[in-house]
Amino acid sequence: MKIKHIIIVLLSVFTAVGCTENFDDLVKDPVALSPNPAGQLTFTQLCMSGNGFYQHRTNLIYSGGFVQHYSGSWAVTEYGSKYKKNDEYATALWRSVYSNEIKSVVDIIEKTSNDPAAVNMNAVGKIMKVMIAQRLTDIYGDVPYSEAGLGFSKGIVTPKYDKQQDIYNSFFSELNEAFVQLNANGGLVKGDLFYNGDISKWKKLANTMRLRLAMRISEVSPAEAEKQAKIAFQNGVFASNEDNCIMHHLNFPFNDDPSKLDFRGNGLSYGFIGDEHGDHFSSLLIDYLRNNGDPRLTMIATPKTATPAGGPLAPGENLYVGVPPGTFRWDLTGGSNTASGIQPYLKVITAPFLHVSYSESQLLLAEAAFRGWVSGSAADYYKKGVEAGIKQLEIYGAPAASQADINTYLSAKPLMAGTEKEQIGTQLWVTYLFNSIEAYSNWRRTGYPHLLPITASDSQTGGVTPTRLYYPNDEMQKNEKNYLEAVSRLGGQNDWTGKVWWDVN
Repeated sequence: MKIKHIIIVLLSVFTAVGCTENFDDLVKDPVALSPNPAGQLTFTQLCMSGNGFYQHRTNLIYSGGFVQHYSGSWAVTEYGSKYKKNDEYATALWRSVYSNEIKSVVDIIEKTSNDPAAVNMNAVGKIMKVMIAQRLTDIYGDVPYSEAGLGFSKGIVTPKYDKQQDIYNSFFSELNEAFVQLNANGGLVKGDLFYNGDISKWKKLANTMRLRLAMRISEVSPAEAEKQAKIAFQNGVFASNEDNCIMHHLNFPFNDDPSKLDFRGNGLSYGFIGDEHGDHFSSLLIDYLRNNGDPRLTMIATPKTATPAGGPLAPGENLYVGVPPGTFRWDLTGGSNTASGIQPYLKVITAPFLHVSYSESQLLLAEAAFRGWVSGSAADYYKKGVEAGIKQLEIYGAPAASQADINTYLSAKPLMAGTEKEQIGTQLWVTYLFNSIEAYSNWRRTGYPHLLPITASDSQTGGVTPTRLYYPNDEMQKNEKNYLEAVSRLGGQNDWTGKVWWDVN
């Protein structure tokens, strides 16, 4: 798919920016892409979760399969669970981000950099750039960042691959700049589908992203991680689920024709809805929720409808069963109906996408407190993070768990001395459900949860989980010098067994 064609088509149908400032207008107006910052902000936010091309391939098939959120479907099992290479899947995020998101957000920053009336828009652009590039660098490692998106404005068509450590340093600097810039007199933030221009929410998002990034480097650079976590905490991270960074999607069908691609629907749902794609959770996830009495089990999974023997379900029989990673659902004894499915409201095109959550922030603070980096009780942060993770599922239309059930679960499964990192890491894995890219990154950092072994004889890695995705091969032709320098830092091999900078375990 040639994603760059989308820009040409969307430019040809774009109308006034004012038509992008709420969803009622988005229904009337095609997906917004505009030569001015408001339209570009709308378009960028839509791309981040509405792009079915990479949400399907990078988020669902590879990341979701790698961390064993999902199992059973053809692509997730054959490629994501057995660790088989597919160049289209491996490069989908790279091609999409550099064709769309980076270009748009860099343009926002450049156009607003010297405008006193657009100080807040400039700050939002910086936060968005970090959000987009963080996802990219954590998947690939060293990537073009400082010179990315400058082909039109500065003629840089072969950008250097910045070292990931340098990229992270830039992230912290840019998030700090954005936090300081955001103020009541800094102008309106138009075209904002995340927070409708609410500056206080954007300030919290900047700090919560800073906390995420601080903890991401906790193993490779603990002193810097502690410094950044403290600043984020002091400046103010998310305070409740009301602060969550959510993209609400519309009911617009997807089409693989680049001239008809539409980002208004949920791109992950595109993968769920497609035939033989992720419509079962893995046994690792289902068993963890069921064995711990987690209220989220029934909120995300449907009960099985058949027994392996083909007979009626027995009273008291376990109704919630996942598909073992590396196993096709149709190979289960008794067929795919012997495993739980995904609740229908999680798979619709209008499902929201949760980018950054209060649950995540509290769980990360639990780890930071355990390390002695921030004040407060690790156990209390952990409890708040787990509770918020349960309640955040209500945004998808899941029936609310009763407070009594939540309290019972929290009382039975508190943070225990000696297992803090494992418990926190595993709960982050659960709360990152539907954002498997983040779960994959956190798993590489922490090693939690312990994944089930992959014993398939046709696994291309011998059952070893890949630790990054590899660069597109055509970078050798497009950007040879910079590509080769980046590959040399990987030991000379552009492979998915190399590690990104912060992955030292």
